[in-house]
This record gives sequence, structure tokens and C-alpha cells, in this order.
Amino acid sequence: MIFPGALGDFLLALPTLRRLRRRHHAARATLVVGGVQRAVARASGVADDIASLDDASTAWLFGGATMPSWLAGRPAVYSWLRGDPALADRLAGVAGSVRLLGVERGPGRLHATVAYARAAGVHATRRELAAEAGVAPPASPRADALVGRVTRPVLAIHRGAGSPAKRWTRDGFVAVVTEWTRTRGDVIELLGPAKAGDDPLAVTVPVRDWELLDVAALLGRVDGYVGNDSGVSHLAAAVGCRGVAVFTSTDPARWAPAGRSVMTVRDRATDQAAAPPSNVAVTRVLQALASRESLTSCDPGSSVRA
Repeated sequence: MIFPGALGDFLLALPTLRRLRRRHHAARATLVVGGVQRAVARASGVADDIASLDDASTAWLFGGATMPSWLAGRPAVYSWLRGDPALADRLAGVAGSVRLLGVERGPGRLHATVAYARAAGVHATRRELAAEAGVAPPASPRADALVGRVTRPVLAIHRGAGSPAKRWTRDGFVAVVTEWTRTRGDVIELLGPAKAGDDPLAVTVPVRDWELLDVAALLGRVDGYVGNDSGVSHLAAAVGCRGVAVFTSTDPARWAPAGRSVMTVRDRATDQAAAPPSNVAVTRVLQALASRESLTSCDPGSSVRA
């Protein structure tokens, strides 16, 4: 199985990958993903072996001379690198069977988890797929040490996203952080590389440049989460963290995290537009954080709109 998508894409496709693995239960399965995703892919247990799209041997897919070892023996191949006729021909020459698929992009009628499943010939409902979207939080002394020295209940926030249009306004996060620290406990802020230019919000405990498995472990240990439509929000849902993802430019009916623990709130205000956050959206984020019943809804499509 060759999957080139980013973290959020991988986690949305994970239920389908698990179903495909069971379809070929007698075979040894290899999953080929981008290097950053390898650790989470390994923790998911979806394949016997995890290979990287960044390895030198993988260059064979794009014209290199040495075929990767995981293509030996004429395997069945599922590749989400659709669109390259030369690649299709190369795979057809060495594989027992090839199914060419594509990473989900843009608008659509179906939630991405269902779209991945249908494209691969997997017959399952969104609820059934959501039940297979989890990743067990890994062991992490680093995460344990941090959670052990902050005041609970602990909220984690992540203001990053793949594009500025997906980022909820800074003021929205400030309002949530202010209320949480006033009435509850501490806030941990997950930050990207320093060169990205994001300074931590006041009164948060900053976490920067952690390995992805340490982030997953931390998200599995905190008491709540607020983020954008981002890979980290999908990771929070995968490890069962209860929280909220704020959707600005994208549609949660299509892109909400696959699991059941992270709800969605709509607000068009973004840092890109320099617009103030909707008071209704801030209120609903806080209400969702305060309500265990809301955050553990059995409906994987549950959401609230500002």
C-alpha cells in the first residue's frame, strides 16, 4: 500500500487501509508513507512493515534504477499515487495486481473516510469506519513528565494548519485560553518550528518541535483539545482526545476527524482575514469542552455551527 498523503490524509484513510489489510490477511503487508508519517503508521499496526517514500529505493517509482525490496514477489499493490501513466506501467510490470487510487482533495458529497473506502472497494458505513480510526497513545516519558508538572485539567491547543485560510483567528484561541486558565487549569500550546514565526500565547506552556509520537502521547494524556482543520486535530481524534476542531474555510461534513471524540465548530473568521472571532463560536467551543456528553457523542458526524 503506497500512500503519499500528509498526516491528516493518512488518518482519514486509516480505516480503509485496515480493511484492505484484512482483505489480504494471509499476505505480508507493507505500507509506504512519507517519512514524517512513518512513526504514526507503525503505531497504528496497520501493516507488518513500514517503508518511507523518502528512501532512496523508492525513487524507482519515479524512474530510478533499483526496485525497492517490498515490490519483490509480484505483490498486490494499492497506490494512491494516481495520475502518472509511467508509474502505472512500472507497477504493472512487477506487481501481481495494481489498483490506482488518489488522495482525496477538494469538495465532495462524501466524508473523506467514506470516499477512501468506496474508491478502494471497501463497503462500510461512516460509523463503522470511525470505529477503526483509532491509534493507541504510545509510551512517552517526555509527555508524562510535562503532564505531571502542570495543573489539571489540562487543555492542549494547536493554532497551526496547512494554509492560513484554515487557521482560526488568534483572538478566538486567546478567548478560549483565557477562560480555561481562569476557571480550570493549565493550557499547553503545540507549536511548529521556530522559523514558522508563531509565538506562544500568554499563559500557555509552549511545546515546540516534539517528535510526532510524543505529540500523540501528549494528546492522549490531556483533558481537552482545541485546534483547526489540521493533521494535529486528526491525531487528537485518533488517540481519543476529547476536543474541538474549528473549521473556517473547509467543510467538516467532508473533512472532520474520523473518530468520535473531536467535535467541529464553524467560524469563518481567520487570521488571514483579520476578522474577529464569532462570539457564538467561542461560546460553543467552551460549551463543548465543558460537556462530556457532547464530546463523547456516538455520532461521528456530530458538529455545531456558529
